[in-house]
Amino acid sequence: MACANEHSAFNLVAVSVATALVEGRDGRPLTVAPMAMGFTAACFPSLPDLIEPALHPNHRKFFHSWAVVGLLGWGIYRLYDWKPEEGWEQLVRMAGLALGAAYLAHLARDAFTTKSLPLI
Repeated sequence: MACANEHSAFNLVAVSVATALVEGRDGRPLTVAPMAMGFTAACFPSLPDLIEPALHPNHRKFFHSWAVVGLLGWGIYRLYDWKPEEGWEQLVRMAGLALGAAYLAHLARDAFTTKSLPLI
């Protein structure tokens, strides 16, 4: 079972790289956004474990499942496509993307452990 420090380091790298790749693909110049998103994701390494605490090796239920990966991926896609006009909406969008990415990165890390993730 991965610890919070491992999840934090993984979130930092995975979310920073993913953000940089998306910015590059969209033709935007590389900014501080990848590192900001990565550091935000690193600050929340165990979001799924707040909902389903890792008290034993078989703690993974619905909120650690492939179903949540799909639902969260769809939600992040919708947030990514949203074009907010107000400053506070832009902040909500970025926070949602960072927290969603942190949650997905946690599940991605858990998927490669011996227990993996349940389907539902």
